[in-house]
Amino acid sequence: MVTGAVGELFHVTGDAVVIVDDSRTVVAWSPGAASLFGISREEALAPGATPLAEHIADLLELAPDGTATRRPLPPYGVLEVRHRKVGPHHLLLMRDVSDEVRRSEGLRALSRLSRELLDLETPSVVAALASAAAEAKSMTGAGTSLVMLLRPGSLGETTHFVCDGPQELFPEGPPRFFGLLSTPVRTRRVVRLADVTEAPDGLGLPGSHLPVGPLCAVPLMAGSDVLGLLAILSPQGARVFDELDEELLIDLAGHCAVAVRWAQGAEKEAARVRQRREIISTARHDIRTPLGAGKGYSSMLLSHRDRMTPEQITSAVEGLKQAFVRIEQMTEQLLMDEKLESTGAEPVWAMVDLQALLGEVRRDAAAMTGRPDAVVVVQDPSAPDRLAGDAGMVREVVDNLVGNALKYGGDRGPVTVTVRGDAGRVRLEVRDEGPGIEPAEQAQLFERWTRTESTKGSNAKGFGLGLSIVKRLVAAHGGDVGVESKPGAGATFWVSFPAGQPE
Repeated sequence: MVTGAVGELFHVTGDAVVIVDDSRTVVAWSPGAASLFGISREEALAPGATPLAEHIADLLELAPDGTATRRPLPPYGVLEVRHRKVGPHHLLLMRDVSDEVRRSEGLRALSRLSRELLDLETPSVVAALASAAAEAKSMTGAGTSLVMLLRPGSLGETTHFVCDGPQELFPEGPPRFFGLLSTPVRTRRVVRLADVTEAPDGLGLPGSHLPVGPLCAVPLMAGSDVLGLLAILSPQGARVFDELDEELLIDLAGHCAVAVRWAQGAEKEAARVRQRREIISTARHDIRTPLGAGKGYSSMLLSHRDRMTPEQITSAVEGLKQAFVRIEQMTEQLLMDEKLESTGAEPVWAMVDLQALLGEVRRDAAAMTGRPDAVVVVQDPSAPDRLAGDAGMVREVVDNLVGNALKYGGDRGPVTVTVRGDAGRVRLEVRDEGPGIEPAEQAQLFERWTRTESTKGSNAKGFGLGLSIVKRLVAAHGGDVGVESKPGAGATFWVSFPAGQPE
């Protein structure tokens, strides 16, 4: 009877079926058992054979009512076991649920990781990467995990590198994105290899092949942007990463990308807050100077006017006027920034006469500096005489650029305003002979509340708003802004406007 039932059971299930008698001798061994344990039926039932001898006693301790119980059975993984007593025999049905357990534990770990990263009061990119690397190594059992972030706009430079594993794998420091490590970044696809040494030609790792075998690397994606990669490695001869490892790594990469974006935004906002506090502190100091001067001149006029010469009175009144002008300039810049932030910029389109506008700018600069040649205007022969835009906004843009140039480099030579034609657009370039700008600082110049280190150390006052206002006004016209500069070689700021009025 047992034989007939066993045969029927073998036919209807792919699970491992093992039957033992009360003396714990194996009397039946299904094809599923042969597949799961790697022991053929002939080997399992041979005289004197004791397959699963180290596990049989524990399995028979399970309740014989057919209840499913999950048990780790090294080295075979985690098995779901059902035990039934059928007469003098014990029926053991076993199914490998290692992947289900790993997937379930991995999803729980990802959920926990997400909560931990998003609940941080002060999110950190480095902390997010370190957590992701540790989780990747834990959930896959890899020997090493690493996370790399790309420098924005680059496909080869690394901004962050975190390795959870032997540091001697990278004796020369953080690797660059090239060869095999660049493949997920370039193709936006997963790379999974059983052995790195068998990678196709042309996909070499940095320098020579790393001394590892299995590898799985996935791109870190935030929308359509590639932020970097997440990879797991193991020594040669270790377990080969499978589809489940790849699936878990892809899910982890998605969580990591969200955490990185969250941390980057938080770090940027924290830096902006610190920068704004610094600027506001500077602004308080800056505005005290004209206020103090104004109070001094007014006190002088009130107390000593009867003893002052006409020239002294004129000088005091002129000083008082300049103090008010300076305060007015500061206030206007702050009000302009606040207005643009709340309402944006909506140009009232017209054709703007460049010669007239730049002529006014040149005359105003001469009056302000007392130098007739403070600003020089150069018109390229191919440049249009007019551009399309809002006359007031265009003037605001030019005034900000020329004002900055006079402030930071005007005492070293004239400020040159050049008008060029540029493929249906008008390009205005404002060149100064000042100290120049470090390349690392140029990318942030058009952000609000930004001042370079050289300007902080100068006598020139400002809030770091002028160029951000320029950028927003030019963007409202569909134009571009930029800067070209080298330390010690002056700076050229440029903007472009449409030559013809948009439909």
